[in-house]
Amino acid sequence: MAITRPAPVLVEHDPAAIAAVMRELTDAGGGWINLLPQIPEDVPVPATPGVLAVFSKRGPVVPLGTWTAPAPARNGSVTPVEIGLQHGTARQAKVALSGTHGEIPGDWHVLSDNPRRGIVVRPPVTASLDAQARWLLDALATICIPPQTGSFLLFRYDP
Repeated sequence: MAITRPAPVLVEHDPAAIAAVMRELTDAGGGWINLLPQIPEDVPVPATPGVLAVFSKRGPVVPLGTWTAPAPARNGSVTPVEIGLQHGTARQAKVALSGTHGEIPGDWHVLSDNPRRGIVVRPPVTASLDAQARWLLDALATICIPPQTGSFLLFRYDP
């Protein structure tokens, strides 16, 4: 079954509002959200490399953040939350975010960090949804290369 991309919803840099969506997906037992920083219409954004991307060390200049809700696994366990960022900094995100508002909290586990494919982190189960939403918004705002409006485009995928 193909998944259709939902219409985006414009949201402010409001961790509580994003955490509310995360809570709804957690209560539903799955799903995910994608977030993109909104770029002003008059700002030219270079296209993401196409065919020659395999030779590039850079991802998209406008980062894409993904948060996945915990969901029941086939073996009866629950898959943990994972947060991913595709970005165009041409270096590891952990380095790019270090010392900024988007710095990865020390108790979060970095699952992978590749300049082209992006970073995937797993917050501890004790991390609140508010903390997860705040980090995701701050990391996206920090790692975005073009100027931003301060708002985000949210795409919600229900289970």
